[in-house]
This record gives sequence, structure tokens and C-alpha cells, in this order.
Amino acid sequence: MASWPENPRLINTRIPRLDGMAKASGKAKYPSDIHPQGMLFGTILYSPYANATIVSIDTSAAEKLPGVKAVHVITGAGKKVQYHGDDIAAVAAETEEQARDAARAIKVEYEILPHVVTEAQSMAPGAPEIVKGGNTRKARAITRGKPDEAMKTADVTIEATYSLPVITHVCLETHGLTAKWESEDKLVAWASTQSVRTVAGELAGKFNVPTSNVTVLTEVMGGGFGSKFGADVWGLVAAELSQKAGGRPVRMFLDRIQEHLAAGNRPSASGHVVLGATKDGKIVSLIAETYGTGGLGGGSQFPFPYIYEVPNSSRAHTEVFVNAGKVRAMRAPGHPQGCSIMEAAMDDLADKLGIDPLEFRLKNLPDDQKPDLKPVYEAEVKMGADLIGWSNRKPRGTNGKGPIKRGLGMALHTWGGRGVAGNQVSCTISPDGSVEVKSATQDIGTGARTVLAIIAAEVLGLEVTDIHSNIGNSTFPPGQGSGGSTTTPSMSPPTYQAAIKARDALFAKLAPTLGATPEDLSLAGGKLLVKGEVKMTWKDACRKLGMMPISVIGEFDQTLASQGVGGCQFADVSVDIETGVVRINKIVAIQDTGLVIDKQTWESQVYGGVIGGLNYGLFEERVMDPTTGVMLNPDMEMYKIAGASDIPEIIVRCYEPDDQKKRGVIGVGEPPTVSTAAAIANAVTNAIGVRVAEWPMSPRNVLNALAMKSSKNGEA
Repeated sequence: MASWPENPRLINTRIPRLDGMAKASGKAKYPSDIHPQGMLFGTILYSPYANATIVSIDTSAAEKLPGVKAVHVITGAGKKVQYHGDDIAAVAAETEEQARDAARAIKVEYEILPHVVTEAQSMAPGAPEIVKGGNTRKARAITRGKPDEAMKTADVTIEATYSLPVITHVCLETHGLTAKWESEDKLVAWASTQSVRTVAGELAGKFNVPTSNVTVLTEVMGGGFGSKFGADVWGLVAAELSQKAGGRPVRMFLDRIQEHLAAGNRPSASGHVVLGATKDGKIVSLIAETYGTGGLGGGSQFPFPYIYEVPNSSRAHTEVFVNAGKVRAMRAPGHPQGCSIMEAAMDDLADKLGIDPLEFRLKNLPDDQKPDLKPVYEAEVKMGADLIGWSNRKPRGTNGKGPIKRGLGMALHTWGGRGVAGNQVSCTISPDGSVEVKSATQDIGTGARTVLAIIAAEVLGLEVTDIHSNIGNSTFPPGQGSGGSTTTPSMSPPTYQAAIKARDALFAKLAPTLGATPEDLSLAGGKLLVKGEVKMTWKDACRKLGMMPISVIGEFDQTLASQGVGGCQFADVSVDIETGVVRINKIVAIQDTGLVIDKQTWESQVYGGVIGGLNYGLFEERVMDPTTGVMLNPDMEMYKIAGASDIPEIIVRCYEPDDQKKRGVIGVGEPPTVSTAAAIANAVTNAIGVRVAEWPMSPRNVLNALAMKSSKNGEA
């Protein structure tokens, strides 16, 4: 059975990313930066309506405009466009301006149809049916135990409705690729993608060419978060236009508006929750009705109940369809929604019970979870409470006089982060001493290139900068797509195995020439050692290979990876009850993640996850106009995300038990983004004394909650 080194020299230390300087200096070339010789600019004409039938489409005027080299109809006459931003046609021209002019010159006649773009519209009596079978679809209700009977035994119950909006993907580098036909059956694409292999397969299938004839390149890419796995309509259309333009490369990247409209979203979530507990703080029952929308494609389910031991529960979920772009995976799909609703209910019930919400959570941690995360949560909660100053927390609504109220909140989360079999890494040691590890995975900002180099350098006794980590090419040995926090746990084991095999093959070749056995040889500090004594430098040892390099393949080994992590976050906020503005003073994030390969990259991932969760908690919200059916804020002015001044002090700590190495590598990209919005909402509620039941914690939602409190209290 394989195992990680007991006393590693590099693993679990702080190592800067190999591509950090290139990214910081602008030297790194992202797919959208690649401009092959002869490149044409592509653009897409999209629907201005939420629901319509195309009566006719005329591209003749566009085809005659200067610089236009190819036009392609995506949705022809007689077919429907079903949301603002739906694709109709595409143009390739010599300049971007010419392409946009040509797209505007395409004449489309529409039959405008009734639409529904919000959950309320879709579920209203008499609403126009936009999908066959109705606008709503009930999932099978899930029941555990006898929730109705158990609820009667509860000493205290709460009943409340909590809701989170749809948010859209806001990738810094928008979705797209540049396609170039090098011959009739050979295609190259520079794609901003989370899976070079998936994009290659889709392009090959679309054009009926061997997958081996398609090369997809992604040296670096500007964000994906779950939305960039396929070639997509625009990628396939870029290749179509390239074909029509005689093989000239066509660049097709979405503009910022299209990114909001068509590039995917995190579904909304709403839950009407009844939660009951005994007076000593043990949950006895939960009854919930939930719903959400992912647009036209469904996908709004989320895990619920979340984290805690609920012996009796029932949950009925309804999928709501609206005329909007389809859901795509976004950082821990479903978990931020399930976490936020559950954690709000937990805080509200703890308040009604008069129990510290921290203690209430600890009382209701599950005992039968696999892996057993109860001791993890207990240790993490203690760490986080100490760092945030939880002992100074005041009961809800008792935060002094004056308009600025300060509060503390917390939340727990979990995630899988497992390694996936079938991935390979090649390791080549050349006679000149150079070392290359290679795989068809990609680095979407999570440090994959550096992780592979760290592992190889650890085994071979070299420095990280001595390793050439070659990824982002679909023709390399099969590698993991970058999603589900699976890249590091999937690619670390085969890298480790490849490096060990290469080292052992080197020892087997060198030992006879040194009058030793392979077992006598070792590597350290760039030197070859025989029975612990330095014999020669690494490069001198490699020269003995002659003209034949060593090249081996490492396979995935499940014993080197694991899955299932827990984490908790605490938030300290100040709320101005006159303006509704929330300012975050501090966030504490404690995360469990198995064996850490690079502590610096690990911390970076947690910081990034927290900032993403902060955006969800405070700012992000897709706003649809029920009357016109269009998105009102598909830009970076009205679609709010955090600026530098909105980022508070963020304290990150890694929970590292003694058996960390035995657990193996687990992914960390997604878990730290799950509970941030929940912790912020609970801190806001603690500060102002009333539950803000709608996210984000915007001035409007905060002031509405305060106004409702005043109304209930009979205040003017």
C-alpha cells in the first residue's frame, strides 16, 4: 500500500506558484489573449426577448458588409428563443467592430410570446406554460421518521421562510475559445475551459473527426467556478465559422452582458421551515417545503437538512421553470443554499430557546456520518470561536444604543472533494537532468501546475523550479477536469506514483555502474547518494542514461486520496440601521482538508472561497424585469460584487489532526465558499435583532426587515 512521506521536505510547506510571476507581470497568455495569425473576430446575435418564435431570419445584408468572412445561423425560422440572451446567429469578420456591425445587420422577425422570468410569475395561477407539463415540477418528497408526530413533542418551534436569489457566473475571463482548422480533419482550439479533454471530445463529435485530431490548449485560464466544462454553443460555432472561412482562426469570447445572460447561474432557493427542539436543545423534527429556479433547465435541488442530526424530517421540493438561462455548477453546487437556510433556522431556534447558537450546534452534530466529522467540527468551532471573540457575543438585539450595531454569527459546512480514478501522469527524466511531468489536466487558478511539481520534486530530491510541469493540453495522458474540488486529489496520487516509478527506474539503471543495489541509492538536495553518502550530482547521474530518457506513467491510487471535509466560519459585522449598510469587520475560516500539498496555495484557495461567499452574502443578485422579461443588471456596474474596500480581515486556519497524512489528499476549492453567506446573515441578525430572511444582506433587505419589525411592534 502506497503512503505519503512521513517527514516531507516540500509537501505541506509554503511554496509560491510556478506561474505566479508570469500572471502578475502579464507575461502569462490566457486563451482570450491568443491571436493566431489571420484570426477573425466572432460575435453572436442573441435574443432581446424572453420568449419568442423566429418567424424569419435574413443574413444577406450582413454577409455583404466589409470584412465579413462567414455567417452561421444557430436558431432558424420556425424555432424558439426562450430567454433574453438566447443564441440566434454568429458572424466572423476581420475586426471586432465589423463583426458587431454585421450581427446588427441580420434581420430577424419575431413572434413575441408570453413569458415568466421570476418564481412568482411562474407559479402564479393562470401563468403561461413555458415548458411541457407545466412551470413547476415537484420532486419526490423525502421523509425520515415521523416528523409530524415528533414535532408535537418539541418544547420550542420556529416557523420561517428564507430565500436566496439567482446569481450569475462572473468569470474574469469570459466563456469562449479560438478555433483553427489546420487541415480538413485537424482542429486546434485555445479554450478557457475547466476540462481540455471534454472540449476536445465535444468538438470531435460535432465535426466527426477523431478525438486525437483535436488539440485543446489551456495554459492558464481566468476563472471557471463550475461553468466552463464544455465547448458550448459559442465554441462549436467558432469552429463552424472557421470551417466556413477556409480554416482561418475564429475568436469567439462572450461579452460581459452575454456572460451574465447565457454562461450559467447558481439557482435560487427558498425554504419554508418548521424546526422543533426540546428545551435542552436537541432537535426533534424538521418539516420543510422548498423551491428554486435554475431557469429553463431545472437543477435547483440542494441538500436539506444540512449537517445536523435531525431524527425526524420531511422535505418537499418544487422545481420552478422560468424564461432565463440555464443553471450551471457554481462552487459547491447546492451547498451554499442548503447551508444558508439551515443555519438561519438553527440560529432562530437557538435564540428562541435562549441557548448560545454555538452550543446548540454542537449538541446536534451527527454521530453516524462517514467520515466522522463530529470531532473535526468540535475542534474547528473552538478554534474559530477563540479567534473571533465569541465569548464577547451579546444576545440578539442587545447591541447598544446608536445607529451602528455590531454582531457575530457562525455557520458550519461540508463537502466531498474526492479523488477520481482513471487519471494518469507521465514523468520523464532526460539525460540532461531535466524532469517533466505531464497530464491533460488544467490549472484554473488552483495551483495544479505547482502541486504536480512539488510532488515530483519531493520524490526526486530536487527543487520545485527544477520540474517542468506541463499541463493544459488535451493530447497529454488523461487528466482530471477541474471541478468538484477533485483536481488536486485526483492528480496528486498519479504524480507521486509516476515520480516514484521514474526514480526507481533511474536507480535500476545506475546501481550496476556504481557497484550497488537499487535499494542502496537515494536522492536528496540535488545529489545521488549511495548508502547515505553523496556520490554525484543529479545532473551527473542523469548523464549516465546516455541517449535514452526514462519515461513512465503513474496511475491514480485511492490509498493516497480521500474525501469528506468539514469547516466552519465566523463573521463579525457592523450594521447601520439608518442606511441598512452592512460592513464586515472580520471573517474567521477554519477548514479541514486532509493532507495539504502546498500550504500557500491552500490558504489562497480558502481566501478566495471566503471572498466568493462574501459576494453571495452581501452583494450578488440577478434582477429580472417581470414586464419586459429582460435581466436589468447584466453588467459590472449594477451587478454588484465586492471591491477592495469591502474585503475585511480574513483569518484562515487549517485543521490538521495527527492522522492527516493517513487521510490523504482532499480538494479545498469549494468548501470554504459554502458557509460564508450563512455566517454573515447570522451576524447581521445578531446585530440588529431581527432576521433578515432574504439574501443578499443589502441595504434594501436589511431595511425591509427592520421595517417589518417596526410594523409588528406598532411603531410608526
